[in-house]
Amino acid sequence: MHKNLQQRYLATLRKCATPMPTFVVQKQQQEIQTRSYTVSSPKRCALPRNFGQCFDCFHVAAVRSVALNSSRSHGTSATKATATPTTPQTTTRTPVTTITVTAAVDGMTASADMADFLITNTTEITSASQQTRDAENSKTSYQNPSSNSLATLSNKLCQQCASYVDAATIVNELLVLETAAETTPCTPTLQQFAVELYTDLGPSERVGLTGDVKALGEWRLERAIALEPQQGDRRWLANVLLQTCRNISYRYFIYVEDKQGRKQIRRWETRLQPRVLKPAGAESANSETRIDRFGDADGSGETQVNRGWLTNDCIVQLKFEREQMFQVLDIEKFDPADEVLVKILPLNEEGEPTEAGVHVEVAKLKYAQSHLQPQQAFGIAYEQGDIVVFHITAPCPLQTAFAIIFHTPDQRPVGKAVITAAQLEGSEGVLELSITEPVPEATTVIARLTLPYLIVKPFADKTLDFRTTYAHYWPRSWPNLNVGHRGNGRSYIADPPAERENTIASFMRAYEKFADMIELDVHLTADGVPVIYHDFGMRTAPQGKNITKAEQLQYVLIKDINYEKLKQLRVFAIINGKPVEFPSHNAEPRVEHRIFPTLVDVLEGLPKSLGIDVEIKWPQRRASGAPEAHQTIDKNFFTDRVLATVINHGCGRPLLFSSFDADICTMLRFKQNLFPVMFLTQGQTKKWSPFMDLRTRTVEQAINNAQAFELAGTAPHAEDLLSEEGALLLQKARDLGQISLVWGDDCNSKERVQYFVEIGATATCYDRTDLYIPEGKERAFFNSSSLLAEFEEQCLR
Repeated sequence: MHKNLQQRYLATLRKCATPMPTFVVQKQQQEIQTRSYTVSSPKRCALPRNFGQCFDCFHVAAVRSVALNSSRSHGTSATKATATPTTPQTTTRTPVTTITVTAAVDGMTASADMADFLITNTTEITSASQQTRDAENSKTSYQNPSSNSLATLSNKLCQQCASYVDAATIVNELLVLETAAETTPCTPTLQQFAVELYTDLGPSERVGLTGDVKALGEWRLERAIALEPQQGDRRWLANVLLQTCRNISYRYFIYVEDKQGRKQIRRWETRLQPRVLKPAGAESANSETRIDRFGDADGSGETQVNRGWLTNDCIVQLKFEREQMFQVLDIEKFDPADEVLVKILPLNEEGEPTEAGVHVEVAKLKYAQSHLQPQQAFGIAYEQGDIVVFHITAPCPLQTAFAIIFHTPDQRPVGKAVITAAQLEGSEGVLELSITEPVPEATTVIARLTLPYLIVKPFADKTLDFRTTYAHYWPRSWPNLNVGHRGNGRSYIADPPAERENTIASFMRAYEKFADMIELDVHLTADGVPVIYHDFGMRTAPQGKNITKAEQLQYVLIKDINYEKLKQLRVFAIINGKPVEFPSHNAEPRVEHRIFPTLVDVLEGLPKSLGIDVEIKWPQRRASGAPEAHQTIDKNFFTDRVLATVINHGCGRPLLFSSFDADICTMLRFKQNLFPVMFLTQGQTKKWSPFMDLRTRTVEQAINNAQAFELAGTAPHAEDLLSEEGALLLQKARDLGQISLVWGDDCNSKERVQYFVEIGATATCYDRTDLYIPEGKERAFFNSSSLLAEFEEQCLR
């Protein structure tokens, strides 16, 4: 509890300003003046523009809280000091926070009220005598105010700053807890950890343990503890020498290890808060007889276990996800129109089957049964229209070949195809494979198979660890959220809002109207800069050329232009059949209104209390075979650039990823463990031609794909949910623990926004929050310091 309050207080300070100010309160003028000094804290962040007053409000409220606590506990004076160890000359390594407050409050006169705040985070007090001297130096005296001047001032100034004022109560709790705290001497203790599994382990799988102390590896995979099996493979034990003078957080995980000692996480406990081992003697639950149950971190009986993120291995996916996969040349020998069993066999350099270091799983997408699972002896059943994805984990770089073996339902072999390691180039592609008879020297081709593949490589950032995960964090207690589409809505139409779409001005306009989140679209420029824009390219023309007809414009893709050149380009849109020019980035004098802001600009420019849906744009192939646009940037590189930007600049806030590309979603899911991922779909619509990938065609198949690869949920198109089956589809998603963010033009009215709330949407994304935000909404949901504090662990790495 104490540590949590400390983190919440520090988090609130970090959200506000650098440098931290001290406040001089002029009672006669009822205003705050500032002078600056630096406050020592683990991390400092700059205050978003136009949010300085909230920081002022927080500090006035904190002064009020401290003063009131002082008057309740000590009358007209109080002394605040850190706890002193009862044993002299004992080294205390428990984190101690000292809050020193100096306040001269004269409620009887018109003299100035002043409060100076200083926070220091101390990790070691070397002796009792030194700690006593520190305590004497940090005494705080108050004169008890005889009026409600501070209360009046804070109430008046802080009406619009509720999210920061919350922290005043935290300060109050901290003062009480620090005064009552006692220091427990650290004594090395041999602690037994025992965990029982609810399922059998796979070949070569083992159980690991990690936690927030050095003896448990400090959440790092490479330094984690290996448990040993007892009573078969269901119970695993480890004895660890720990200094249990404070709460210790820990988690269990399941992993495999190769001959070089490199580990890959298979599954791990993913409850937001880890398990806690309390100091020796605190609870009988810490006795040697305690046996944990894997996944049930809080003892509720509900398990929370998910697949790990990639660390050393790669993922290869072979995808049966199109309507037409086979071209039959000899129907007497191979007929896939009927059901056929398909199995993948890894091959060694000699072309012989091998399982060394390669883990093959498969998922057949079917509602509530879409799970990755080991292959059966003769493979998985496939017939035309099914969606089957083989999910293969193998060492990087890939050097493994694969054989695809086909059997009839009565287990008779009917064909085989071979994939060499050299064929699996880049991040994705489409293989054209020859199927021959299943005999060693067969050369006659009886059919051809068109097989898309995906390769997912580990994210280069090695700071990801077991501390926590937000990949599935979306409490059911949260209300339906309002999401501003491209900010405050589309711009390149006949009746646009004042702010251009996908600009900081548009995002802030939505926030001012109490949108809980905004949606934005991310592309990568030719020089690798993530920028915000909706379309894959734009219409442009040379400088100085007079444009009167659409035919005079040329279309340029963002991926072909470096960022400096992009900022110079003239930008046109066709509105009512005529070309209309909009200011280029460099021609717009107002920074917040500039087109093509970078993702870094947006993440650092928006308040953390505004959630963000980061949609990664990737062109899809239509059912006709034509692509939306051509893409030449490597998909792993693209995803890693966006992910690195978000981790480095966007942590500590509500943020999720989404994409219409199912493979981008898979990549984001297995490259990281910090942010939720949603699969965007256009479904069965009359507005656009369908995509080739069957996973995009219906809401239910999107839900199935999300279940198979453990995504947080889906973003279905509103048109799919207007019928009587709309509520049923959303209920199907909820039954699987998925979220559903509804989007589309059919959301654009107050009545429709309310309709999607009523049928169970998790969030609704629409244009013009300034027109359609629900009546009576008075603040954005995440504009709360206690809510934002829940996301602070994203940044502690």
